[in-house]
Amino acid sequence: MSKDQILYQLLSEIERNPSISQKDLSREVGISVGMVNWHVKRFVAKGLVKLQEAPLRRYLYYLTPEGFSEKAKLTADFLHASFDAFRQGREQYSALLDLCSVNGWQNIVLLGNTELTELAVLVSHQFPKINLVAVIGRSGARSSPHGLVLVSEPQEAVELTPILKVDAVVSCQFNTSLLVGGEIDRILSELHLDRSRFLIPGFLQ
Repeated sequence: MSKDQILYQLLSEIERNPSISQKDLSREVGISVGMVNWHVKRFVAKGLVKLQEAPLRRYLYYLTPEGFSEKAKLTADFLHASFDAFRQGREQYSALLDLCSVNGWQNIVLLGNTELTELAVLVSHQFPKINLVAVIGRSGARSSPHGLVLVSEPQEAVELTPILKVDAVVSCQFNTSLLVGGEIDRILSELHLDRSRFLIPGFLQ
């Protein structure tokens, strides 16, 4: 999570609940209590947040007009970055699926059940010959939010195409550290594929 995302989430939580504790802020934002305390002190020093004493030695946090302006700016920056990431992701998944189409790789498995999976599914609609077989992801659910079958092991994806073999794997996994070492080799081996059939969009590399 970037620094701006942390600041945005802190200001958003304070706006939503002025009586929120620093411990709860820590849990909601995903940073330490000490880091929350440091940021809150900076907010106060910069005039973004005003403190008001409350019973039981607690404080209420209120965004000042400057705090609302800063949050609006962070919101605009966040949306701009999100649109850029969406456009870049759409272009790169389109290029990967075009590569699959050109090479006759029709039966595709998506690796990772994330927001990127939804983007890859959306892009796949431009390629009528592409068949998305399944999503490999760690979940007990049997279907993903994208309407595809969700499996936890590669062999389950193989069993979904008893006649036609899986042709390629497209990564939708944000955490690329999960794709190194023996894990990805095991997945490809069970799908009877080599590394040339494992496709990762450039922005994830």
